[in-house]
Amino acid sequence: MAHLLRDLAPLLVLLPAITLLSCAATPDHHQAKEERTEPPPAIRAWMDRLTVPHEYDPETGFIVARQTIALPAILTDAPRLDEALEQASRNQRLVIAFATADRCAPCQQYKKDALNDERVLARLADPRLLPTHVEVDREPALADAHLGGRAIPMTYALRHGRVTSTLRGQRSPEELLHWLETVLAEAL
Repeated sequence: MAHLLRDLAPLLVLLPAITLLSCAATPDHHQAKEERTEPPPAIRAWMDRLTVPHEYDPETGFIVARQTIALPAILTDAPRLDEALEQASRNQRLVIAFATADRCAPCQQYKKDALNDERVLARLADPRLLPTHVEVDREPALADAHLGGRAIPMTYALRHGRVTSTLRGQRSPEELLHWLETVLAEAL
């Protein structure tokens, strides 16, 4: 036994130091949880630009809307995406599909700023266009089948059932108008 204690003595001396080091290296779980509740800097910068009520969900990393902005009549009265594609192919029109989700704060900002802008509404009334809207949480199969996924907020131009152009993310009215002009010019 004495022989065993003599062989283990150097380890017994080091054991408190190893324990102390391992405790110092282990983050405080409370502190780690607090850090996770704050968004990363890029998301924080995005949140700072939003004017619609929102909050950060640390579990998903998502900016969640606390208010849903109403869509304009041109989109609420529009045919569903699949129906719009059928109508557009018969009439040689370009489908403009807006993909959003009620839970998405950037989507609500897009609705507030661009989709309810009078200049955008006037352009969407162009007889060469057939605007529609897809709420991806309520119609995921429709978004998957025709848009190739559920990315939000997204704007798509579709001709003959195929996506020909996309505009990613929340955009200003001016950016959306410019994209619509480009899409129309390319479609002619």
